[in-house]
Amino acid sequence: MTITLRPGSTVMFTGDSITDSRRLESEDGLGFGYPLRVAGEWGFRHLDRPVTWLNTGVAGHKVRDLEARWQADVLDARPDVVSILVGVNDMGWHTLVAADGMFAELAAATGPEYWAADGVHPTPAGHAALASAWLRLVA
Repeated sequence: MTITLRPGSTVMFTGDSITDSRRLESEDGLGFGYPLRVAGEWGFRHLDRPVTWLNTGVAGHKVRDLEARWQADVLDARPDVVSILVGVNDMGWHTLVAADGMFAELAAATGPEYWAADGVHPTPAGHAALASAWLRLVA
């Protein structure tokens, strides 16, 4: 499946701390993780298709927390595309690398700590891998 972003589209990232990536501390509100990497790479590759990027990830949130803020944090922004990454807090700590096929495959060559030092939160390389995977699904 490929999602096509048209010029002027709005993309909303939402989820837990992996998406949040300290977004409130960042100048653009995207945080310092994969949403920022996706927006940067998209802007570099697609000068002719500007996109508005939003991030409403909240550290520590579970699926039920996302449900409670869905209207205000997601639907009210009227995004064209919504990207959701949530569930690590529902499953417990130290499960990201083991639970995800992409990270399991990557970790086979380097060890899981290279991609998520604490077993949950991606390292810079882990965020780059998430961004790369995201961009492969979007045209």
